Amino acid sequence: MDEQDEQLEVEGQEMTAMQALDVYEKAIRCCLSGVEIHGMSAYDYMELYYPDPIDLKQISRNARRKLCISDQRINNFFAAIDLGRALVKVYPDIKGEAYSSMELGAAMIAHFAGNEQESVCVAFTDTQNNIIKLKTMFIGGRSECVLYPDQIFKYALRYSASGLVMIHNHPSGNIKPSKQDLSFAKRLEQGGKILGIQVLDFMIVGNNRYYSWREEEMQAQS
Repeated sequence: MDEQDEQLEVEGQEMTAMQALDVYEKAIRCCLSGVEIHGMSAYDYMELYYPDPIDLKQISRNARRKLCISDQRINNFFAAIDLGRALVKVYPDIKGEAYSSMELGAAMIAHFAGNEQESVCVAFTDTQNNIIKLKTMFIGGRSECVLYPDQIFKYALRYSASGLVMIHNHPSGNIKPSKQDLSFAKRLEQGGKILGIQVLDFMIVGNNRYYSWREEEMQAQS
């Protein structure tokens, strides 16, 4: 098989640094074959100045512009990278859909794909459990995210929501809830009862999987 025809992705799983480097090198060979940069082959130039994907990710706008001027194929190479970044950020629009832990879990896996920070989203629902708003509430660091229940309920009241589902990601990929997660879920549920807002679920997303507090409760009761 010609090297340019080889698949440049690892499907259905998070890539290791070694796998990402392999994809990076194949992409350079595929897209920049026959291209020269400052008297060097594009592959040798990239290997010298941008040896791994992180180096290229940190390239300045000015340096990128200068490279793209020299050959249209280099511009096409960066356009492909931009497309990849955009695809990572594209996720299904769930507004207007009836709440289902399975469907919402699948949608949020796509939503959080490639996100290295722990973040929190809340899906607000109407009296028919239709999702009326999906709002990103918090963005934290790689290991934790500070949560404030009062802010969540403030938006629930603003949107006249009857229910809500809180979803956050674990960048580590481990979807097992921590003691802090479960404690917060219970506090959120108690606050919802006081305000007449039903906490439909508390979900965690990581590594193409999701955890549902309600599904876990139902399994425990069956």
